[in-house]
Amino acid sequence: MAEVRDVVAAASELTDAEFLAVVRAVAAGRPGLGALLAAVDVGSAVPTEDPVTAEIVPDTTPRLPEPDYTAGGVPTFDRVRDRIEERVGTAIGSEELAHESPSGRSVDEQWEARKKAGKAKLDEIRRSLGKQ
Repeated sequence: MAEVRDVVAAASELTDAEFLAVVRAVAAGRPGLGALLAAVDVGSAVPTEDPVTAEIVPDTTPRLPEPDYTAGGVPTFDRVRDRIEERVGTAIGSEELAHESPSGRSVDEQWEARKKAGKAKLDEIRRSLGKQ
Protein backbone atom coordinates (compact mmCIF):
# COMPACT_ATOMS: atom_id res chain seq x y z
CA MET A 1 0.00 0.00 0.00
CA ALA A 2 1.27 3.46 -0.87
CA GLU A 3 2.39 5.83 1.85
CA VAL A 4 0.07 8.76 2.53
CA ARG A 5 2.80 11.31 1.93
CA ASP A 6 3.52 9.77 -1.50
CA VAL A 7 -0.14 10.00 -2.44
CA VAL A 8 -0.33 13.61 -1.21
CA ALA A 9 2.80 14.50 -3.16
CA ALA A 10 1.39 12.95 -6.34
CA ALA A 11 -2.02 14.62 -5.83
CA SER A 12 -0.45 18.04 -5.28
CA GLU A 13 1.08 17.88 -8.75
CA LEU A 14 -2.35 17.50 -10.39
CA THR A 15 -4.37 20.39 -11.77
CA ASP A 16 -7.64 21.21 -10.04
CA ALA A 17 -9.69 19.52 -12.77
CA GLU A 18 -7.53 16.38 -12.61
CA PHE A 19 -7.72 16.28 -8.81
CA LEU A 20 -11.52 16.59 -8.89
CA ALA A 21 -11.67 13.72 -11.39
CA VAL A 22 -9.55 11.57 -9.04
CA VAL A 23 -11.76 12.42 -6.05
CA ARG A 24 -14.90 11.56 -8.04
CA ALA A 25 -13.40 8.24 -9.12
CA VAL A 26 -12.28 7.34 -5.59
CA ALA A 27 -15.57 8.39 -3.92
CA ALA A 28 -17.83 6.67 -6.47
CA GLY A 29 -19.43 3.57 -5.01
CA ARG A 30 -18.34 4.30 -1.43
CA PRO A 31 -21.35 5.21 0.72
CA GLY A 32 -19.13 6.62 3.46
CA LEU A 33 -17.72 9.18 1.03
CA GLY A 34 -21.10 10.36 -0.25
CA ALA A 35 -20.70 13.76 1.41
CA LEU A 36 -17.31 14.21 -0.25
CA LEU A 37 -18.75 13.30 -3.63
CA ALA A 38 -21.65 15.72 -3.11
CA ALA A 39 -19.25 18.48 -2.14
CA VAL A 40 -17.15 17.84 -5.24
CA ASP A 41 -20.22 17.89 -7.45
CA VAL A 42 -21.42 21.16 -5.91
CA GLY A 43 -18.12 22.81 -6.75
CA SER A 44 -17.79 21.15 -10.14
CA ALA A 45 -17.14 24.40 -11.97
CA VAL A 46 -13.35 24.59 -11.85
CA PRO A 47 -11.97 28.08 -12.45
CA THR A 48 -9.61 28.21 -15.39
CA GLU A 49 -8.00 31.46 -14.31
CA ASP A 50 -5.24 31.85 -11.78
CA PRO A 51 -7.04 32.31 -8.44
CA VAL A 52 -4.63 35.03 -7.39
CA THR A 53 -5.43 37.22 -10.38
CA ALA A 54 -9.08 36.29 -10.76
CA GLU A 55 -11.47 39.16 -10.14
CA ILE A 56 -13.89 38.71 -7.27
CA VAL A 57 -17.35 39.84 -8.29
CA PRO A 58 -19.89 40.25 -5.49
CA ASP A 59 -23.19 38.46 -5.89
CA THR A 60 -25.73 41.20 -6.61
CA THR A 61 -28.69 39.01 -7.48
CA PRO A 62 -31.70 40.02 -5.42
CA ARG A 63 -32.42 37.56 -2.66
CA LEU A 64 -35.95 36.25 -2.42
CA PRO A 65 -37.27 35.88 1.10
CA GLU A 66 -37.53 32.36 2.41
CA PRO A 67 -41.00 30.85 2.19
CA ASP A 68 -43.21 31.86 5.09
CA TYR A 69 -41.09 34.93 5.85
CA THR A 70 -41.54 38.55 4.84
CA ALA A 71 -38.86 40.42 2.91
CA GLY A 72 -37.68 41.82 6.26
CA GLY A 73 -37.14 38.31 7.62
CA VAL A 74 -40.18 38.29 9.90
CA PRO A 75 -42.16 35.02 9.98
CA THR A 76 -45.68 35.23 8.61
CA PHE A 77 -48.74 34.41 10.69
CA ASP A 78 -49.14 31.12 8.81
CA ARG A 79 -45.57 30.13 9.65
CA VAL A 80 -46.04 30.92 13.34
CA ARG A 81 -49.36 29.02 13.44
CA ASP A 82 -47.77 26.00 11.73
CA ARG A 83 -44.87 25.96 14.22
CA ILE A 84 -47.28 26.13 17.16
CA GLU A 85 -49.36 23.29 15.70
CA GLU A 86 -46.19 21.23 15.18
CA ARG A 87 -45.15 21.74 18.80
CA VAL A 88 -48.61 20.92 20.15
CA GLY A 89 -48.71 17.77 18.02
CA THR A 90 -45.26 16.77 19.22
CA ALA A 91 -46.25 17.34 22.85
CA ILE A 92 -49.44 15.30 22.51
CA GLY A 93 -47.63 12.53 20.67
CA SER A 94 -44.82 12.33 23.21
CA GLU A 95 -47.36 12.19 26.04
CA GLU A 96 -49.18 9.31 24.32
CA LEU A 97 -45.91 7.49 23.73
CA ALA A 98 -44.90 8.00 27.35
CA HIS A 99 -48.14 6.43 28.58
CA GLU A 100 -47.73 3.47 26.23
CA SER A 101 -44.18 2.70 27.36
CA PRO A 102 -43.62 0.14 30.15
CA SER A 103 -42.44 2.80 32.59
CA GLY A 104 -45.41 5.02 31.69
CA ARG A 105 -47.82 2.15 32.28
CA SER A 106 -46.24 1.40 35.65
CA VAL A 107 -46.67 5.04 36.70
CA ASP A 108 -50.32 4.90 35.62
CA GLU A 109 -50.79 1.64 37.52
CA GLN A 110 -49.15 3.15 40.63
CA TRP A 111 -51.44 6.18 40.36
CA GLU A 112 -54.52 3.96 40.10
CA ALA A 113 -53.34 1.84 43.05
CA ARG A 114 -52.85 4.97 45.20
CA LYS A 115 -56.21 6.29 44.15
CA LYS A 116 -57.88 2.98 45.06
CA ALA A 117 -56.02 2.82 48.40
CA GLY A 118 -57.03 6.41 49.18
CA LYS A 119 -60.69 5.67 48.46
CA ALA A 120 -60.54 2.53 50.59
CA LYS A 121 -58.97 4.47 53.49
CA LEU A 122 -61.59 7.21 53.17
CA ASP A 123 -64.38 4.59 53.25
CA GLU A 124 -62.76 3.01 56.34
CA ILE A 125 -62.63 6.38 58.12
CA ARG A 126 -66.26 7.07 57.27
CA ARG A 127 -67.32 3.65 58.61
CA SER A 128 -65.37 4.19 61.82
CA LEU A 129 -67.20 7.50 62.34
CA GLY A 130 -70.52 5.76 61.81
CA LYS A 131 -71.23 7.36 58.46
CA GLN A 132 -71.86 5.38 55.34
